[in-house]
Amino acid sequence: MIDVQRLRVFRAVVASGSVQAAADHLGYTPSAVSQQISALQRETGLVLFEKAGRGIAPTATAKVLAAESDDLMDSLSRLGGVVEHLREGRSGSLTIGAFSSAAQFWLPAVAKGLRRDFPDLVLDLILNELGPEPPAQSRRDLDITTENADHDGIERPGHIRHVLTEESYRVVAPRGHGLLTEWDSQVPLGALTGQPLIDNDYHGNTCSMIIANACRAAGFTPRYVARSEDHYTALAFVAAGVGATILPSLAVPESMAGVDSRELINPSPRRRIVVHVRDGAADAPPVVRALELLDDAVAKTIESRVKA
Repeated sequence: MIDVQRLRVFRAVVASGSVQAAADHLGYTPSAVSQQISALQRETGLVLFEKAGRGIAPTATAKVLAAESDDLMDSLSRLGGVVEHLREGRSGSLTIGAFSSAAQFWLPAVAKGLRRDFPDLVLDLILNELGPEPPAQSRRDLDITTENADHDGIERPGHIRHVLTEESYRVVAPRGHGLLTEWDSQVPLGALTGQPLIDNDYHGNTCSMIIANACRAAGFTPRYVARSEDHYTALAFVAAGVGATILPSLAVPESMAGVDSRELINPSPRRRIVVHVRDGAADAPPVVRALELLDDAVAKTIESRVKA
């Protein structure tokens, strides 16, 4: 088994670029660092450094070892935090995964309530719209995700699925745009045929597929003139008059200079927002309270938008 302290010193040398620099950063003598490196090479049977001028340079093998040890060191760091919390009688940590609009509109209220009820709790937020599941050290106690509301929900093994809400999609266009003046409150999706549009999401995720399927059902392919992987930039493009964009209701600001929106119909794309609660954490008081606070935040958002 690899000695963790030797691994830390090895990683410091690779990152720092020399034994002397690593020694300075770690508060060791250069001799102590060199001894740790030599011991790790004997322990692994690998050649980790080679002479380069007056110093040394990591071998290709060393670079692979350093990169592959990232997850391990992150896990050890996280475990160390758990031990510290347990030693001090603190409430530990809570990890919530969420997409950006949910994080923006709902999680501040959740964080405020948790801070009030569990002063020692450390809240970790992971944006989950970037792709596949994170490594084990980033596992989520609660994971807020989206589903196509026209399809059955998917149960995630090892989790309890809780539905938060369903919502429609809206077309967001520059204020005064024909799409907004021709229809008072609802715009047929087919009216977007040929319109310059701004793509605003990661390809292949739930929302992009919902929009693509709805446009297909309306008999057209979107004409994208610009692409952005976040809706904030897309909204700025709309305000600049570049084109219109399609967003789920939650992501549409209640008020933004230069833009307005209408609900899309015929067909009416919809998404379902759910939270998956990890089985092993479901009964923990911070998790139970977080779910209550999340339900409250969702209800308040819906109420404020209905009034608007």
